[in-house]
Amino acid sequence: MSFERSADVISPVYQTQNTELDSNIQNEILQTKKWKVLTGTFLFVLILSLIFIWTRESVFQSQATIQFSTVQMDAGKSSSTLLLDSLQNQQRLTSNRILKAVNYSIRHNYGIESNVELLSEMLSVELQSGQIINLKATGSDPEQLKPILSAWLDEYLKAFSVENDNNNTDSIIRLSNMLKALEEKISEQKVALVNFSQQHDIVSFERNENKILNKVKSLEKLLHAAEQDYLNQQEIVNRINLANKENSLIVHPKDEAAIAMIRQNIVNIENQLAELSEKYTRKYMEKDPNIISLQKSLVNFQDQLEKDSLLSHTLFVKEAKNNLLVAKGKVSLLSEQLNTLNKEAQTFNHNLKEYVRMNDSLNQLVTQAQGLKDSLLEQEMLQVGKPKFTVLEYPFVPSYPIAPNNQRDSLIALLISAIAALLALFLFSYIVRQKQPSTVFSNYTVVPNVDISEKRQRLNQQELEALENQTAQVLLEQNAVIDNFRLLSTDECEKLVNFANKQGKLVILLVLSGVNIKELLVIKLKDFDIETNTLKVNGAFARNIALTNEFSVLTEEVMKYKSTQDSLFDNDYSLDELAHLIANSAHDAELIEPETISLESLRHTYLTYLLEQGVKLNELEKIAGYIHPTQLALYRKNKIKSALDHVEANTIYTMH
Repeated sequence: MSFERSADVISPVYQTQNTELDSNIQNEILQTKKWKVLTGTFLFVLILSLIFIWTRESVFQSQATIQFSTVQMDAGKSSSTLLLDSLQNQQRLTSNRILKAVNYSIRHNYGIESNVELLSEMLSVELQSGQIINLKATGSDPEQLKPILSAWLDEYLKAFSVENDNNNTDSIIRLSNMLKALEEKISEQKVALVNFSQQHDIVSFERNENKILNKVKSLEKLLHAAEQDYLNQQEIVNRINLANKENSLIVHPKDEAAIAMIRQNIVNIENQLAELSEKYTRKYMEKDPNIISLQKSLVNFQDQLEKDSLLSHTLFVKEAKNNLLVAKGKVSLLSEQLNTLNKEAQTFNHNLKEYVRMNDSLNQLVTQAQGLKDSLLEQEMLQVGKPKFTVLEYPFVPSYPIAPNNQRDSLIALLISAIAALLALFLFSYIVRQKQPSTVFSNYTVVPNVDISEKRQRLNQQELEALENQTAQVLLEQNAVIDNFRLLSTDECEKLVNFANKQGKLVILLVLSGVNIKELLVIKLKDFDIETNTLKVNGAFARNIALTNEFSVLTEEVMKYKSTQDSLFDNDYSLDELAHLIANSAHDAELIEPETISLESLRHTYLTYLLEQGVKLNELEKIAGYIHPTQLALYRKNKIKSALDHVEANTIYTMH
């Protein structure tokens, strides 16, 4: 499609009405499709479900009931015996032998073709009240259920009658002979057990068993404690030997409190001398009698510490070696006693195990004999009263099915169809959302043969005015941020340093040398190189920062009483606390509006100092560390007359 030359460009705002119209049409089409998906899925699933439900075969069931009973039985045992026999009969009814006989009978007598597997699924047994047994046949052809169930009942009654008529005389004779032989063996076992008990004095061993075992357990506990004591003493001796190799002293635990008190006195005096050294000169301290007295006390405490530590170490070494020898002897003695008792216990345990084994064997023989007696009694009772079956209900042809319940299944199918329709609707909506392209408007639309020059000029004018207002607002915000940072003069910086305490001086000199405010919290003494008078800053903006001589003097004083792994500052200050140090110094220096002087003011003063030398904006981070791009943009108004490389700039703020 081609356009004529007379084409104008309009803003997308003029397409709003047409776009809304197209959107409404698409929504109506989409809603129609959703209704089709919903109703189509619902009807499809429902129709298939109903066809499956109403075309299923009906299931019929026929039933026969028999009663198992015995005559002349003991009233006390009749209930449990009948229940056990009924359970056995229930298992026999579904045995493979009976089912094969039923399959053969229905094929030859009724002409019904089947197999054992199919019969095992059709036939089931239900036990009621211990004596009543229900035989059930289930299938789709009601005419076949009666002959199948009748054949099953006849075959089982026939098999039961054959088994019941068998003579039990042979079983009784066999059980009697087995019981006689077993009783003779029990008598021999009893004699052997009595002889073994008398020979090995098992009765006395049984009386002394707890004593021996208790002695063993007590000795084991004592031995364990002795071994633990020996290990502890050996550990103490090893520590002493290691200390001797390292030419160090170990203090006896009893003397630790006294020596710790001496050390605390030394630390207190050293702290007092350190505080006095900050207030007074060395000449004054050499003449002041109180200070001289403190120094003498320090020397006396140091001599006393050395003397007491050496004496405590000597006594501790002697005591540890003696304790080690005593612990070692105790372990040896207890080990010998424990070995002797273990041998006695082993001998006793061996004889006792043999006695227990013989006694268990005798009990097993007695149990077997009792079982044979029970079996013999059962066989004799069977001779007196034989069990029998009575048919209470004969098989019949069922007139109505027991399953399936088509009405209930139809309601379930209706519910499943509704759920499937909703799932299909959700899936369709998801696919539509995935395929639908995102709405993207171009900046302009070409419309042929439409004269809208006046409207276009008006829109362009409005856009320009809005852009100018936005730019003016951004410039005002940037100038406001710059104005919040006070720019300090050289005299103000010098007064801050002069009136600040030692911690405040360290903070001010670091910031005015190029350290980022957040980097103040992670600086360690190990980062300073006193010989080159520089600070090594690690991290993403790693660099070496040159420091003033005054700062090096302060650092050397801190290193006298702190480790190189410690922080530069005496306390774990936060940024707010460091800011308070600066504000306090400003108040003491009586500067104008001291509340406006902060760490950010010092940082702003230092960055301005670098820019005035001619350092480029993008070169500032190489000297002063990380600067947020928004903050860096605030310095664009600084006019740089001649560009200067960062290595040529003076990175230490000059105050003299």
